[in-house]
Amino acid sequence: MSKKSTRSSKPKPKPDPDSGTQSTVTALKKVLYISEKLLPDDDQRLRLDRFYHPGQGKDALFVTHPDGQIMELLEYAEPRRSWLIHSEICSNGRIYMTMPLDATLLALHHLRKHCTQRAMSLENIAVHEANTSRLLTQFVSPDGLGRVADVKVSGDLTFYKYNQERTLAWLALKTRQVAETLKKKQIHCGHSAQSQNFVRSDKLAEDTVINEMNYTRMACDIVGRYLDADLHDQLVGYLHIPSEIQAIVEEKTAAQKRKSNVGQEDSNRKKIKLNNHDSDAASRLMIGGLLDGEDVKDCIISPPSVEPLKERSMTAKEKALAKGAKGTKSIASFFKAK
Repeated sequence: MSKKSTRSSKPKPKPDPDSGTQSTVTALKKVLYISEKLLPDDDQRLRLDRFYHPGQGKDALFVTHPDGQIMELLEYAEPRRSWLIHSEICSNGRIYMTMPLDATLLALHHLRKHCTQRAMSLENIAVHEANTSRLLTQFVSPDGLGRVADVKVSGDLTFYKYNQERTLAWLALKTRQVAETLKKKQIHCGHSAQSQNFVRSDKLAEDTVINEMNYTRMACDIVGRYLDADLHDQLVGYLHIPSEIQAIVEEKTAAQKRKSNVGQEDSNRKKIKLNNHDSDAASRLMIGGLLDGEDVKDCIISPPSVEPLKERSMTAKEKALAKGAKGTKSIASFFKAK
């Protein structure tokens, strides 16, 4: 459950008793959607921190919780948008949302930068960059670091050395988990994802074939938003994900193959249907150019033989009636005009 909260940079002043009117100060307000479960108690507050974002290549804002959770602050901005808050119009129409993430993804950049050749402690890594100490010591768990680095303990100190194979295996597991979530949410991950998300039908759900590689590619892109560009490329190669252009070519080739198979089945059904027609119908199809001479030969079948009707023999009673009716006239003959 999400809750919309508005924050002002300045509090409203108290009313002036001499003037008799209440004056208000217009402050900068921002609309933030956040889960109610993440709202701290009265004695605790959420905090905005700037940490290096590997996917963006620069510092970005993150919302940190007192219990050690870290969330990315996402901003959605559209032109000519405002908020109507009570009786005030807020010109800042941006929407801010929080998304939780694993802080180990942010720590990978610092491990690859400082701990590739030698093992270092977190305190030594934090000396080189600002705000890194708070990220590594308060929000990155030791278990998370152990999944992407070799850990060496000497007394009270713990040293970490970046391990590429362990990192790629852990990132591949993260990618598969995201792909499974996309399937459960029934999010279409094809080249026409937008149109199929807006147009829903039972027939589309029945005919849609789940392409595992499309889900893996989108999940890899989601995880890659928090990785350095070269590490993202390594993850793509580790998962054997083909390029998007190659995927489009393969999808078109598969579609043409399916279309060819359907056309062949239609042709076979037409041949079976033609075998039920007579030779004149097959000849007309040949004149129309739908069949060649060989097909007409296969389609022409000999007409079934018709047995002549046998005359039914008359019974004795019918013979007697017929003999007595000789030389008589029918009743209708008396009404004929003379």
